[in-house]
Amino acid sequence: MELDEVLDKVGHFGKFQVINYTLIGITILLSSVYSLSYIFTAGDLEYRGTFKECEDLKTTSFNPEWLKNAVPFEDGPSRCLRYSFSNISFTNGNSCSAETFDKERQIGCHSWVYNGEESTIVNEWDITCDENQWKITLVGTVNNIGQFIGYPVAGYFSDRWGRKTALVACTVLAGLMGLARSLAWSYESFLVFEFLDPVVGSGIYTSGFTLSLELVNGKGRVLGGTLIPVFYAVGEVILGGVTWWLENWRYMLRIFYAPALLCISFHWLVPESVRWLITKGKKKEAKEIILKVAKTNKIDLSEEFLTKFEMTSLLEGKSSDSEKKSKTVKEVLCQVIHSKILLLRVLSCSFCWTTITFVFFGLSLTSVSVGENKYTSFILAALIELPAYVVVYLTMDRYGRKFTHSSSLILSGISCISFAFIPIDLDWLRMIAFLTGKFAITIAFTVVYVYTAELFPTELRQSLLGVCAMFGRIGFNNSSSNSTTREISRISATAAVWWNVYTRWYSVSTLT
Repeated sequence: MELDEVLDKVGHFGKFQVINYTLIGITILLSSVYSLSYIFTAGDLEYRGTFKECEDLKTTSFNPEWLKNAVPFEDGPSRCLRYSFSNISFTNGNSCSAETFDKERQIGCHSWVYNGEESTIVNEWDITCDENQWKITLVGTVNNIGQFIGYPVAGYFSDRWGRKTALVACTVLAGLMGLARSLAWSYESFLVFEFLDPVVGSGIYTSGFTLSLELVNGKGRVLGGTLIPVFYAVGEVILGGVTWWLENWRYMLRIFYAPALLCISFHWLVPESVRWLITKGKKKEAKEIILKVAKTNKIDLSEEFLTKFEMTSLLEGKSSDSEKKSKTVKEVLCQVIHSKILLLRVLSCSFCWTTITFVFFGLSLTSVSVGENKYTSFILAALIELPAYVVVYLTMDRYGRKFTHSSSLILSGISCISFAFIPIDLDWLRMIAFLTGKFAITIAFTVVYVYTAELFPTELRQSLLGVCAMFGRIGFNNSSSNSTTREISRISATAAVWWNVYTRWYSVSTLT
């Protein structure tokens, strides 16, 4: 008797699965906020130099009438340069005339006035001008390095001590790191917690995704694999809305990270993966969960079924193998290296993860600079993911993983390259191309998660999924490095995507 047969008997996707998908979905929602919050905590702002001789800094506006006399203008006032005062001063404390400044001499600014009430680390610690731009870029880089380390660690932890244990531990620890970051007293302390947060929290999504897929049988994986990313997109929308409302990075972090501490209750509310328990020889715990599923879904199990269930090799003889199943990191690596099929799959999936993550997060990060309002653009880029998940649900089983995956990559590549050549004044057309690219790459990202999870055996699944996600951080780092790279990515992403299609068609062709 296979486990899928058991799950078919006790309920394909019933009340039990709905309840637990909702609980797991809460952690997925939080993980989307945690992985993208730095877009707003380290978001750039409009600013200009101050003129103490010309304005009252407590009541001044960002763009007073006299400012055109004081600073160079190019798509707005210069952020870091101002004109030097002339020998003759015409100031009254609230205004400066044109004769006050010598427009032949430009000097640097040393203090700034910021446009609007939004608070980020930029105006918190005056991280301004080109010479300090690396500090803003470093925030994304540090976050990415933390995820690069955290993914494989969380994967190994999950395979060894359980999906549920990893999910709860990662969520609660991430909550603590986020709250600590909201109390940061300096840029350096902020950076430390920005690194530690993804180190402990990057396993939330992979652990939750794997646990959710292992709650259902093969027929339910498409629906399950589609529902989990929906929570991720909803989290992005909520992040954009709440940040828009608060406009304060400290308050935003506290609102989103405090609920993570309550997820410690999931240790008692969410069941462990039956598949994982079986590989560890824990037949008693597995049977208890199966009975709980049947009771919740109101399924009556006959004595004959229970007898057959207990006698099957599904649960018998596993205890003696539990030591063997609890593989060390060295054993996992050895098994991959000595298996040509596994090695090929790891290499192919890792490359796919790198390129897909490069495009997906590149578009997510760039969304705040596409439209006039960064919040609405970010929310639109998140909302476009929802119809993408519907397409995944309707096509992945019908047309197969590979076809759905490759087709979406081609569409994303075409959209990205088109965006680069659309004139800037055609905002509506640029937005259509941008959202189409995000729509298509979302399909690819969703499929690759399900595809990767199905390619590896249960006892190695989370570890190898973590390895692939770790390589995805390389693409993430490239997409978040700086604004120049974001422009280049719209072209280079296309080449990466088309090569990805080639490797996907000619490498892995079967599922396990």
